[in-house]
Amino acid sequence: MIEISFEFRKGIFFVRLIGDLNKESYKDIERELNELITRNKFKYIVINTNYLKRIDLIGLNYITEIVYITMESNSNLVICDRRNTISRLLNQSVPNIKTELEVL
Repeated sequence: MIEISFEFRKGIFFVRLIGDLNKESYKDIERELNELITRNKFKYIVINTNYLKRIDLIGLNYITEIVYITMESNSNLVICDRRNTISRLLNQSVPNIKTELEVL
């Protein structure tokens, strides 16, 4: 099961992914999150993965899809991942921070 927490603060759209991001759960958030990003054209987006318990290959592919959606929307994306796992899998192509406070 996956939950999402959204927050817009100081011109930055924060998305916190909580729980398990896998092939069963990502569909629950896909349409809503994709629509929010493309419709609102946020300039800065932070995806916080620190609250994920588990992520499978389908979940990682969805994170990659978010990267492409933000690029098409001319948004700047930052991944908040204290373990730096997702950033390494994306070949460091997306900036990585350990906590959300670093972006402010």
